[in-house]
Amino acid sequence: MAANESDNVVTTNKLMIILRKFDQEGSGTISRSQFEQILRTVLRASSNSDEILYKEEVDEFWAYFSKREDGDVEKSDLVDWILKPSTPLMLTESGNLAFFDLKSALQPLFQAYNQNGDGFICLQEFMDAHGILQIALRMNPTAEEEDPPVLRGDLHNCFVHIGDADKRLTFEKFVRWQRLALIQSALSPDSMTRLLKNVAKQIQRVFKLTSEKHCELTESDRLVLIRILSHLAQFSRELWGAGHFASKGKTFFENKWIPPFVGMNVDHLKEVFLHDFNYSRMRFSAKIVKRDWDILCIPGLPGRHQDWLARARLKNTLRSARFDDERGKQEEDQLEEGHIREVVDEQCYIFDREHFTWALAEESLFEKALEALSPEVKLFAILKTMANFGQRLSWPQLQLALSQAVQLDVISQVQLGKCNDKLEEWVLKGMDAEGFWCTRETLTKVREDLHTSPSQIMGIFAEIGAFAVTSIWADFMDTEK
Repeated sequence: MAANESDNVVTTNKLMIILRKFDQEGSGTISRSQFEQILRTVLRASSNSDEILYKEEVDEFWAYFSKREDGDVEKSDLVDWILKPSTPLMLTESGNLAFFDLKSALQPLFQAYNQNGDGFICLQEFMDAHGILQIALRMNPTAEEEDPPVLRGDLHNCFVHIGDADKRLTFEKFVRWQRLALIQSALSPDSMTRLLKNVAKQIQRVFKLTSEKHCELTESDRLVLIRILSHLAQFSRELWGAGHFASKGKTFFENKWIPPFVGMNVDHLKEVFLHDFNYSRMRFSAKIVKRDWDILCIPGLPGRHQDWLARARLKNTLRSARFDDERGKQEEDQLEEGHIREVVDEQCYIFDREHFTWALAEESLFEKALEALSPEVKLFAILKTMANFGQRLSWPQLQLALSQAVQLDVISQVQLGKCNDKLEEWVLKGMDAEGFWCTRETLTKVREDLHTSPSQIMGIFAEIGAFAVTSIWADFMDTEK
């Protein structure tokens, strides 16, 4: 606590020094014209801001302060105002006064409300999006504090109050409403911007999950939806509450699932790999008896442009060409030791969207992206890679994919066994429903012909408790069309 108080004193002193140059008379107060000068000076210095400051907004900001008899405000009051998160001024880590572009920070949330993208929020859109937030809070109550005022009350009355009885809510009115709602928040501008994006993303996930399901939600969908609403409740209380609900003890993974790009193909990746290593040279000295591929495609780390990366590993089992000539054709299991050897090559790639091909990439790029993926996204990436980004997995493909997941410590061998047991249970139930008597031999044969999808396998792992169902599942659980 003492450290926080010390930091506040230092921050206040820095702001007082910065504001001193605008108070040339040394009166210790700030006039309306000086206040506007401060805003416009800082705005011009913030070259990365697209914000336009209107006189009406300056008047609105100025109206917040308690005035002296001469109409000025105390500099200490201005410092307190700057330290509030939704005001347009903030103190940077370098000690400079900068412009906080709240409008840009609010764009994702506005777009989440404005589902049809026409630039206006109608009553139904407002009731749908704002209603999701209210439902999230009701489903996840807390005894610590009342829900934020901005998320209470009748939806229709709230819309009318914000829009002054207009039938459509403009972005400017949306910003004005949110600026007042956020002004009591205890968050920093960076934290506020992050949380606004998170809330917007969760709302979009709810819309995606519910709008694409024309029939009743599956159990996996239901678990995903419950988790999304739980996150929405937490984020909403952090954003619009008094700051008592900050996340603690949770692991956040920087990398997320994105849809595969058009033209991505595992078979093409294999062709590129073989070309890069020029395996044709081997035919003069050895014969390739067996090839074992180990390929994993994952999203790259988020950035200006998020890429897709791949790691291809090929183990070639080789037989000496001379030995082959001497002994003639023999079964592989009859070959003598010393005439069989294994060669393993590995390379990482990045998908070139412009030319629809794979290009060589640094291994560190792939490793960092893999480390930043949550375990469940890693498993889904393994399954989608094995399915060549399609929707079907055969039983042999599934076993290879799950074995790869065990090797990467994504799942355990016990969890692999539970998944297979669950699939066999499905087969038995299906055969029983058809009136067939199933022996172990029959089960094995039917199982070998089984086809499933990556999302179905993810649902099984959720059911057996291998992973906690989080909101990020909404990014990939609906990709199987």
